[in-house]
Amino acid sequence: MLKNKRQLVVLLVVLMISALAAPVRAQDGEELLIQPQPCDEPGTLTMWVWDENWASIIEDSIAAWEADYCPGAEVNIEVTPWGQYWDLLRTNAAGGDLPDVFNMSQTFFYFYADNDALLNLQPYWDEFGVDTSLWGSGLVDPYRWGGNGDLYAAPVNWDTITIFYNMEMFDDAGLDYPTADWNWDDFAVAAEELTVGDVYGAAVYLEYQAGYPNWIAATGTTPIVDAARTACTLDDDGSLEALNFLADLYNDGYMPSISELGGTSADDAFNFWASERVAMITAGSWKLTDAIDQVDFDWGIVQLPQNPATERSRSIVHSVGYVASANTENPDLAANLILYLASDEGQRFFAEGGNVAPANPSPAIQQLWIDSFGDTDLNIQAFVDATQDSQGVTVFDEIWDPINSELVVLIFDLDFPVETAVEEICSVVEDELP
Repeated sequence: MLKNKRQLVVLLVVLMISALAAPVRAQDGEELLIQPQPCDEPGTLTMWVWDENWASIIEDSIAAWEADYCPGAEVNIEVTPWGQYWDLLRTNAAGGDLPDVFNMSQTFFYFYADNDALLNLQPYWDEFGVDTSLWGSGLVDPYRWGGNGDLYAAPVNWDTITIFYNMEMFDDAGLDYPTADWNWDDFAVAAEELTVGDVYGAAVYLEYQAGYPNWIAATGTTPIVDAARTACTLDDDGSLEALNFLADLYNDGYMPSISELGGTSADDAFNFWASERVAMITAGSWKLTDAIDQVDFDWGIVQLPQNPATERSRSIVHSVGYVASANTENPDLAANLILYLASDEGQRFFAEGGNVAPANPSPAIQQLWIDSFGDTDLNIQAFVDATQDSQGVTVFDEIWDPINSELVVLIFDLDFPVETAVEEICSVVEDELP
């Protein structure tokens, strides 16, 4: 009897160890991609974010982390509006007094990494067994630093670019609706056919993320500057091909000028489209809610057209990241919290919150985000599909104005030849490069 009891105990221990070692599975039966880990020791952390809604979602996520993975831990969250956030962060970075954990934008990462202000999270990803390639290059490559390409951040969310198109205008022109396998030639034909009277066929060149860099990326060229941020790429063959393609559409009268649109932002193009002055625009996933709420005509969503030579459709993707201070007194705890926030469990809070697309690539979590928009026939999946072959942000704030507004004004308002405009902007950009 005693022997049987011992055997039973051994069996129970083996089963418990096996259960702990086995990967936890999502509710739909799918294996979790990123598994949280218990913290080694609780403590107190400070965290900064710039968005009130995010803060509420993150607070709920952190409460679950404290309860399930790090009892006794405490995280103090401070919310500072976007504009003030970056001023305050730079000031504190100069004094070495950053919060333990904070949100980072790909466009600002370069400054903090170059000034050794951030904790290298790569050793923790290795320790936690996280394959950092699962996020996709566009989401994480801008957060890699150093000779080994170590990953200093965990992506929070993503936003990608697609084409919003007026279905009624396509119907009137007798055109089939575009599909994911259309290419630049198809797009050019549609832009011509959809240009009728004072209505333009397209407006797809505006600003960095929603405009011309998507077309450059489709050629296989890294837009604006190379990945190492050492050279301007606007004068590369791929960039010139893309910019001349767009300039030809503009010069042929199929796209409006900056003056007609009223500005250089993606919102200007969106408003032009919503007022039925243009049939197709490039639009980010962040405009979905506005379009659903504001647009009265029938409209659709489709991925960006493929470059005919490369057969690639490449969206510029921007992902906010979680980073930690290089000077944090609790690096292990900070890394453990970031792991949880990026995990399948932590990301469900974002997915269910809607509007912001969660970075975790689990199909189940992405579907939660899609479902958050309610019962709709819109092809919201196109935004998710665009993450699969995407281009991360390559620019940084010091060169933002020249490439975000000045280049498009030169080409699409002042009618500069592409090569002349590129030469002028590259001279400005390269002054800011190392």
